[in-house]
Amino acid sequence: MTLNFIWDIVLQAAKDDFSSEELFFKPAKNFSPYYEQSFDCINQKHVDRAEIEINPLMRFSPIFEYLLHPDVKDLIFARQKEFILFLFDFLTHILSEIDLCHGMTRREFYIRQIRRELLDGTFGEVAKIGMSSLKRAQQVAVADELLRVMETGSGVQSFCNVMKQIFQGCIVYQNRFHPQKIYVYIGRERDEILQNEWQMVRETFLPIDIEVKIFWAEHFGILGVNETMLADKIAIF
Repeated sequence: MTLNFIWDIVLQAAKDDFSSEELFFKPAKNFSPYYEQSFDCINQKHVDRAEIEINPLMRFSPIFEYLLHPDVKDLIFARQKEFILFLFDFLTHILSEIDLCHGMTRREFYIRQIRRELLDGTFGEVAKIGMSSLKRAQQVAVADELLRVMETGSGVQSFCNVMKQIFQGCIVYQNRFHPQKIYVYIGRERDEILQNEWQMVRETFLPIDIEVKIFWAEHFGILGVNETMLADKIAIF
């Protein structure tokens, strides 16, 4: 699927690790009357730079036709061309947000708001630091599960779901005789980023009465499971 409308571009930019705030929209010098985007290749499927040229007159002519008219841009505001560019970018960002909200469900709106609050520190500094290193899809998954916790009041299942999203291949065990005890095997060497992400998930989703033991690169031994009983590769606890 090719990118045409600005909401297409914003969504694809997020997948290509460009946040909406990083994008800078500019009126294209040369464009097709049938397309809103103005990439070098009309069939371009990825956003490879933050500066995006668009055709502002395809859908938004009543908004931009005066601002971008040569008599206005080159005569009346000849000394404010930089201001015109920033104003254009600002207005396009607003229009893209309106575009993205069309057809959005109430739940999707809540998820976006929770993600935004996790990133701006509303849920605490630990959540903010942990979220900042995640990709957008993972951030959305965290916000989705946090909304589910708010709705149901149960955090253990959401904790497991988020762990699988962030730490692929991890294993979560629950003690059969003591359900309040959980053992988590990450399967990766610990570093500062992973530690921050783990702290975010732990403090955001698990009740304070849950006791957690975490194992990073080495699994604890389980009798009868040969893969966990390798010499010098068994975590002791």
